Amino acid sequence: MIHKINSLSLIAFTLCSILLLMVQFGVISPSGLVVISLFQYTLLFWSSVIAFIISTANLVVRIPSHAKWSTGFSGEIVRTVKIAGENKDYFIRGVGDTSIKDVLLENWPFSEQDPDSNWHVVDEKGNDVTGEPLSSITGIMSVVFEEASE
Repeated sequence: MIHKINSLSLIAFTLCSILLLMVQFGVISPSGLVVISLFQYTLLFWSSVIAFIISTANLVVRIPSHAKWSTGFSGEIVRTVKIAGENKDYFIRGVGDTSIKDVLLENWPFSEQDPDSNWHVVDEKGNDVTGEPLSSITGIMSVVFEEASE
């Protein structure tokens, strides 16, 4: 199940943050604007800290894993490929210095085609880039499948 940041998570985080700040700055304290006993203050202090930690953790786990800023750059990049002559785009992901052929074979996106067939990859100018590193290509690549000769 994919979790997304929702309004309830944001509201809980905001309210927990406000409560924590009010306790930390003494607005709610034995000598603050809202006067409570020392026992209540201690209980409220630790409750607000725990609630803040839980609401923060809830938000962190809801950050999409594909967001580059969420976990730092993993070294993987995404490129677009398509079958020559077709309009459907496929996305491949891999480490930048891995060859395009190896990235394609690792997660073969073309279920209707056999990865063991004869094929090669060309860039937008028609150059064969099958053995090139994934990071060297910036445009859309096309996979050309060779017709089997009999």
